[in-house]
Amino acid sequence: MNRATVYADCVGSLSNAVLSAKFTEAALAVEEASELYAKRAGISELHHFPAAAWGNDDQIVLANLTKKDFVDLYDGQMSKGKGGGRSHYDQLRMTELGICPLCGFGHVSTLDHFAAKARYPVFSVLPINLVPACTDCNKKMGAGAIGVETTMPHPYFEEARIETETWLLCDVQDTNPVTVAYRVETPADWSEGLCKRVRHHFSELELAARYAVQAGSHLASVKDFLADLTPADLQTFVGRRVNRFPRPNEWEAALYAGLFRSQWFMQDGYRL
Repeated sequence: MNRATVYADCVGSLSNAVLSAKFTEAALAVEEASELYAKRAGISELHHFPAAAWGNDDQIVLANLTKKDFVDLYDGQMSKGKGGGRSHYDQLRMTELGICPLCGFGHVSTLDHFAAKARYPVFSVLPINLVPACTDCNKKMGAGAIGVETTMPHPYFEEARIETETWLLCDVQDTNPVTVAYRVETPADWSEGLCKRVRHHFSELELAARYAVQAGSHLASVKDFLADLTPADLQTFVGRRVNRFPRPNEWEAALYAGLFRSQWFMQDGYRL
């Protein structure tokens, strides 16, 4: 999606001619800031951008435009149903099966600003700063400033290995009914920065608790089916489930990998 086109469509629909002219004059400065965003996001250095002050809507943030000007541009022209950028909003919100890419199970209902618009308003309508999200993830992402210790994996810029190498583990608890606990264990050869981003993502979105709920519900739904299997058939079934997920860090992929690793579950626990 062309960022200049999105910006122009939003600005072109403003009813305030004076404000529209100010945004038009600022187009080059916004484009330069957007280009810098792309470069910094690619190397996980968005924390170098200064954050706008809390509660000061009249703060000038770029080219004589205020924080409120940029925030209102998004609210009025992208998220609003009849705004000039609404078609781009709807396109950005589309994901495979409508599933939130941040948690992997919630239904997409909105766009989340990776760099919060309250702190980084210049990027309020920048497509690469807008991530489809479910309501829960959107709320948990918050509106804080980005720091070295509080940076999450950027959905559009993070290393590909975060999708292909296992970092999410699920441990089976010897309980009746069966319960599980999720945790992060990053590969030994990952950089410290990547490890921090993954752990912060897991913690900030409260994925341990949310995934455990998903897993508990799923296990309850298949309990009777599993109980009717022989140990050999269970081994085959769970093994196939482990191998059917192309991304090992989905909650269900981690669940079945954990079940497969659990000697207790594979021998006796599945019948509880």
